[in-house]
Amino acid sequence: MRFQFTRRSFMKKTSAGLAGAALAAAGGRSVFAGARKSGKLALLGGTPVRTGSFEQPWPIFDDNEEKALLKALRSRHWCCLKGSAVYNFQKEFAEAMGATHCILTNGGTTALSASLHCLGVGPGDEVITTPNTFIATINVICNAHALPVFVDIDGDTGSINAELIEDAITEHTRAILPVHLAGLPADIEKIMAVANRHNVPVVEDACQSVFAEVNGKKVGTFGATGCISFQEWKSLVCGEGGALLSSDEELMRRCAAFVNNGRDPKGEKKGYPYPGSNHRMTEFQASVLTEQFKRFKEQDKVRQENGRYLQRELTKIAGLSPRKAYSEKTRYTYVTFELAYDKAQLHNVPASKFAEALRAEGVPVSGGERRYSRPCHREGMLEEHLGSRGFQRSFSKARLKKYRKSLSLPIIDSVGSSGKERLSMEGKIAFLAPRRDMDDIVEAFGKVARNIDKLT
Repeated sequence: MRFQFTRRSFMKKTSAGLAGAALAAAGGRSVFAGARKSGKLALLGGTPVRTGSFEQPWPIFDDNEEKALLKALRSRHWCCLKGSAVYNFQKEFAEAMGATHCILTNGGTTALSASLHCLGVGPGDEVITTPNTFIATINVICNAHALPVFVDIDGDTGSINAELIEDAITEHTRAILPVHLAGLPADIEKIMAVANRHNVPVVEDACQSVFAEVNGKKVGTFGATGCISFQEWKSLVCGEGGALLSSDEELMRRCAAFVNNGRDPKGEKKGYPYPGSNHRMTEFQASVLTEQFKRFKEQDKVRQENGRYLQRELTKIAGLSPRKAYSEKTRYTYVTFELAYDKAQLHNVPASKFAEALRAEGVPVSGGERRYSRPCHREGMLEEHLGSRGFQRSFSKARLKKYRKSLSLPIIDSVGSSGKERLSMEGKIAFLAPRRDMDDIVEAFGKVARNIDKLT
C-alpha cells in the first residue's frame, strides 16, 4: 500500500510500560497516542470510551428557514418564473464558488442530465466515468442512450484512476464524468490535462463535495460544467435540489434553456428555440437553501477545524495515515473523514475489525475498501439498459458484446483481498460536535490501537 509518508514498523507486542520503546520503534509515532484511559476493550466486555451518541437531528433549522418559507408562501410566486429567491441564490452561489454562471435545478441528477444533453451526448456515444459512485451518475449516461465506460479506481482512494483515462478514450468518447466523492476531490488537474489533450469536455460530479478545493480552486469549476446536489443527505441542503456551474456563457445559455423547457434565458429568441425539459427549482427550495447557505458557511469552518485536528492526532498512531491527496493543496470538506489503514502495522487486524472495536467504544467508524458496497458496473440496471430496444437500436451487437467484456475492473473487483483498506466516518453531522467529542474519538482510537493484539 502506498502512503504519503514512509514509516517503520513498530513492535508487534507492547504494553503501557513499554510506551517509550514503542514510540522509538515507530519512528516517533506511538500506538498510545490519544489514549488517556487504560482499560479493556468494550468489544471484549470493557467500559466504552463514549456512551453518548454523535447523532443530532438533520437537517438543522430554526425560525430563519420558517420565515423564509412563509415569505415565499405568502408571495404567491411559488414558481421561480415570477419569484426572486432562485435567481438571487444563483448569483450568490456562483460568486461563492468562483464560477461565472450558476443555474439551479430540482436535483443534482437533473443538473448532470442537463449538462450531458447540452454537450450533445446521445445514442451511440460513450462517457468515461467511475464505477465507485452513487448510481445517479450512471443513470444520466444510460438515460441518454450512451454507454458508461468505466475506468478502474485508484486503490489508495477509491476515486477514478486518472492514469487510466487516456487509454479509455475512443472515437465515440463524448465526455468524461469524474466524481468527487463525499468531500474528497478526485485527481481533477490530471483529468483536465488528459481531457484538454483530446478535446473532450469534462462534467464534474461534485454533488457531494460543495466547497472542496484543489490548489485554491473549488471542485465543480474545473470542467465544462460542474454539478452540486442539495439533497437532504448532503452538507448544504434544501430537501431536493441542485446547481449547475460553468464559465462557458453559450453552454450555460443552453443549459438554462434545457432546465426551463427550452426558453432562451436571454429572451433574444422567442418561443422555445432550444431542446429542454422542466428541471426548475421552486421558490420554496431556494428560500430554504438561502438560509441554509448562511448556516453551511459557519458549519464548514467547524468541520475544517475538527477534521484537521483529528487527522493530525490520529495519524500519530502507526498504521494510520492521511488519505492520499492528489495535489499539493487539497481542501477536504469532511462530509466523510477517511484514513488509510495499513494492517501490516496493526497485527494484520482487518480495518473492518478495527472499526468494529471503535464502534463498541462509541465511535461510528466503518472499515473497508470502497464507499459503495456494490460498484455500479455490477448493478442490474446496466444490463436492463443494454438489453433495451433503445440500446439495441443505438449499438451493434458486436459493440455491446465488446462492452460487456470490458466490465472487468481488477482493482475495484478485487478490493477486500488487495490489502488496501481504509477507515471512514461520516463527518457531516459528527464533525459539528465540540472539541471534547473529538477528544473522545482520539481516545477511542488510541485505546483500540493499544489493545490491537487482543483483536487478532
